[in-house]
Amino acid sequence: MSRRVVALLVAGLLSLLTVLCVQPMAGAATQSEPAIYYTTSMRSASIYEVRASYSWKCLDLRGGSNNPGTVVQTFDCKGRLHQRFWFMRSGTPGLFHMGAFAYCLGTQNASTAENTPIVLGHCQGPGQHFRWVDRGSNHWDIVEASSGKCLTDTGYRSAMQLRTCAPMQEPYPTLWTPLYAGQWDYSNPNG
Repeated sequence: MSRRVVALLVAGLLSLLTVLCVQPMAGAATQSEPAIYYTTSMRSASIYEVRASYSWKCLDLRGGSNNPGTVVQTFDCKGRLHQRFWFMRSGTPGLFHMGAFAYCLGTQNASTAENTPIVLGHCQGPGQHFRWVDRGSNHWDIVEASSGKCLTDTGYRSAMQLRTCAPMQEPYPTLWTPLYAGQWDYSNPNG
């Protein structure tokens, strides 16, 4: 090979390496979001344990159910799949869906009224688009996009509710911390 060909190959490889190093990974969070990976396929979903930042209890699907209409609550962390949630970009910049199994979390009956319970449902319609609000130290508000209200921990075994975002004071009912829990293949019953 001539020196010119080798020089062109080296220059091309260096350019490619620069592009790869500078570009964020597909699905990676931005600076204003927690360090999570957004799922693009249910065949390899990044799943997270989502903990109430103050009580350190886990988001939980009541009764371990994966059926639409299941109430979302906080409960003791058991490391089970019904306490693992995925995040997926919604197509609108800054907004995402949050879900478990093949369903999304959202407001009951797509309502955005104060104290509306959060349930598992089909991934469509209002009440299922969320955005992050950074509260520092890996604590985040999860805000329903159309109402600007927060997912609120109402206490152990009580239904999560959509409520006006609280000021930063104890007991911090709107603060959440997502913790990576692995990859899961929802198309395979054994993961």
